[in-house]
Amino acid sequence: MEKVGRQTALWLVGAALAFLLRAPVGAEQAADRFTLVLDGAAVRDNRTGLIWEQEPDRIHDVWSASVARCLTKEVGGRKGWRAPSVDELKTLIDPTQHDPALPAGHPFSNIKSEIYWTATPHPTDDIVAWQISFFSGEPVTDQKSGTRRLWCVLGEPTK
Repeated sequence: MEKVGRQTALWLVGAALAFLLRAPVGAEQAADRFTLVLDGAAVRDNRTGLIWEQEPDRIHDVWSASVARCLTKEVGGRKGWRAPSVDELKTLIDPTQHDPALPAGHPFSNIKSEIYWTATPHPTDDIVAWQISFFSGEPVTDQKSGTRRLWCVLGEPTK
């Protein structure tokens, strides 16, 4: 009887592990990684500490106007928003995902697989700035005169 009880317990542990291994891990990780804040108007990335707009700006504009618009935004009753650096925006990318290249189960809305501006200008070409493609997850550069969306972040720049 004791042997049967141990076998049943081992079978139950094995079945539970098999179930957990089949569960959508990305969704669980996204649930742990992201927290809605500011009454749901923003999302804290618990991995980086950055706070992002829950819904990025829908306006397509040139680089200078987009960066300036972040500085005047009030989201969730908070001011102090800014354009993210290319390195900060890259932290949202999940390289295993495409269209959009965000973690499965992310809490963001109105995410389009478009190219989003960053605050990072090209180091040697003053008419070019860095952007992130949320279709592929790749950083790219293009002329600042192009029109793109911008996803604002709250707080001081990270190093």
